[in-house]
Amino acid sequence: MPARDHIGLAGPDYQVDIERGKIREFARAMNAPLGDFLDGPAPVVPATFFVSAPYTWGYALERPRGTAFAQIDEDLSVPLHAEEEFRFTGPLPRAGERLTARAVLEDVREKSGRSGGKLTFLTMLTEYRDRNGRVVVEQRSTTVTTARNPGDGDWVAETPDYVPAYQGLDPGDPFTDIARAGWDDLVEGEGPGPINTGPLMLGDIVRFQGVVGEDNPLHSDVPWAHANGYPTVFGLGMHQASVLAAYAAHWIDPSMVRRFRARFRTVYWPGDSMIYAGQVKSLSSENGGRRIAELLLRCTRQDGSTLVDVDMTCDLS
Repeated sequence: MPARDHIGLAGPDYQVDIERGKIREFARAMNAPLGDFLDGPAPVVPATFFVSAPYTWGYALERPRGTAFAQIDEDLSVPLHAEEEFRFTGPLPRAGERLTARAVLEDVREKSGRSGGKLTFLTMLTEYRDRNGRVVVEQRSTTVTTARNPGDGDWVAETPDYVPAYQGLDPGDPFTDIARAGWDDLVEGEGPGPINTGPLMLGDIVRFQGVVGEDNPLHSDVPWAHANGYPTVFGLGMHQASVLAAYAAHWIDPSMVRRFRARFRTVYWPGDSMIYAGQVKSLSSENGGRRIAELLLRCTRQDGSTLVDVDMTCDLS
């Protein structure tokens, strides 16, 4: 049965126990060893934290784990991430809370790729409810599959020279010089400026992959990647989206995030130099005294190409 015939298909409920240790692991893997995430008995979750929930506590389109999604007739062995969005209806959840999650196939659409061939976009909506049944988080994950395979000519890519140069076994904090800003410090069109964190190490990819629980060997096993037509392993889109969330968390109190939408532009490889930047798109005061900051975040690499674009909304009331 075609994937579009499954629109509306829902999986079972599952419980998400937000653990302090999991938050700490996630924060370190995204280069955000901040007190907001590490200190106290109930630290707040990072903006992209719930990308780990389907893999750690539940199921995903790519990992149906015996749920109804296993019946969808779509090759998800080499899925590519197109977009990920998180909407928070109020304050972000904190360690110690238990949420109930349920996913549904919200949309399926098709279009022709730039080099020809069919692209299929599948969007999963996962709602997370608190003990009172109120939706506190909406997560939309859009996966794209292609009729082409890695052996086709349009998959050929030049990869950078990869020279492992680890500075230590623990992840660092490349954004430590970013000053925390309040409402009165923000100016439209301005931001902390670009930060080049240097070549991405394979260990960085593997650490983030392990924390999330996404275990596709195309992100970690070089011979496996070669066997499947890739020049080497490639990174996870949500890794760089999460590092952008870390950039923003150093800049603005991360508990104020209300929306985080990442769009993934291209594949990246170990050895690519990562450059992160952000600026204020708009500032507005709404009825009731709400003060809303819309931010634009972007991750690029050494050739200037964009890897990830992020729109982020913060409520600084």
